[in-house]
Amino acid sequence: MRFVLLSLLLFIPLASHAVEFTVYQSGYQPKQLAWMVETDAEDQNEKRQFYHIVKNDLRSSQSFAILNPLSFIADPISTMSKIDYADWRIIGADVVAAALLHRTKSGWQADVQIHDPFRTKLLASKTITSESDILRTLAHEVSNFIYETIIGVHGHFNSHILYVTKRGQDADLMYMDQDGANLQAVGKNFTLLLSPDWAPDGRSVALNTYVGNRPRLETFDLTTGERIAFGSFNGLNSTPEFSPDGRYIAAALSYTGNTEIHIYDLKTRKWRQFTHHEGIDTTPTWSPDGEWIAFTSSRDGSPQIYRKRVSGGKAERVSLEASYNTSPSWAPHGDRIAFVTLKNWDYAIATVHIDGSGLRYLATGKRIESPSWSPNGQMILYSVEDHGVRQVYRIPSWGGKAEAVTPPNVDASDPAWSR
Repeated sequence: MRFVLLSLLLFIPLASHAVEFTVYQSGYQPKQLAWMVETDAEDQNEKRQFYHIVKNDLRSSQSFAILNPLSFIADPISTMSKIDYADWRIIGADVVAAALLHRTKSGWQADVQIHDPFRTKLLASKTITSESDILRTLAHEVSNFIYETIIGVHGHFNSHILYVTKRGQDADLMYMDQDGANLQAVGKNFTLLLSPDWAPDGRSVALNTYVGNRPRLETFDLTTGERIAFGSFNGLNSTPEFSPDGRYIAAALSYTGNTEIHIYDLKTRKWRQFTHHEGIDTTPTWSPDGEWIAFTSSRDGSPQIYRKRVSGGKAERVSLEASYNTSPSWAPHGDRIAFVTLKNWDYAIATVHIDGSGLRYLATGKRIESPSWSPNGQMILYSVEDHGVRQVYRIPSWGGKAEAVTPPNVDASDPAWSR
């Protein structure tokens, strides 16, 4: 989780009745997509696998509704050689995407066409290759191509997710592809594990764990499992986050006598104090250009979101509504900040422009924690606790339906989306 200090919890309102948030909906209608595949490979199971990976990628983005192939009048080969747009307008297809799948000596190749039947236009055509024998690698690239052609934003389908699962007194660091495939424990038997954050190169994570009863900040190599401590001071060591260039890590430390944001230089191995205030400052998050850090602070009497230039200056308040706002996460495009808000025990994931305008409530729950953006800024992960068990969900950042990405019977928290 983007860990909330016990001291901050003192500011939570004591009223027990729920407050209804007005959940934002953009009104966007998913594109009706006709998606089809043909292959010259002998194994038709590979064709089906490829079809379903792309289908599930695009459906999960909530930007597309996948049409039933039984309604198709034409097959992939005839469509790619000489498409009749009228055939597709009849069934209401906004987009037609067809692929011819080939196995190569070193991997896979897909010839892809994307058409707009109502504008009678070929939107894009591309041959996509993969040197990997793993078919899903190519499938995710095809999903990205279709998504970017239609939506105008690069897809997130070849990204990865980390989260924490708790087993009794131990915690494991779990890894999976964004669609839930390749689920595995990459780090086991931690004594408490909080706030994992991906390094920009994707090779390691910064995290908060405990050795004995003492909190410690570590980097954890995802390939070798090597753990290197870089923050083991008296008191609190928590909520680390890498800078966009990977050189620095911001974290909350309390060894000075007050909880402040500090910045660690991985090259010189030295810390410097970033905030200097009698209030509690925690949960730092960097702007994509590395010039700002947003954080939670109690300096005005209750937890609120602020931002401050890394070069110095005055902290500016970002959260302007509600008396409890915490756990900021800066969007990859830099235009918005996600955070957790609370009104009378009713939690919500919200986003706001960096000047505090344009507040949107995206989802509500009994206890929500740890917002994390997809690398293209189109989705947000977060965890929700229900009956003592936490589960990770994702929701479109532009408003949509929350969907679970972890099993309901496994305690899952602290999600982190790769950059």
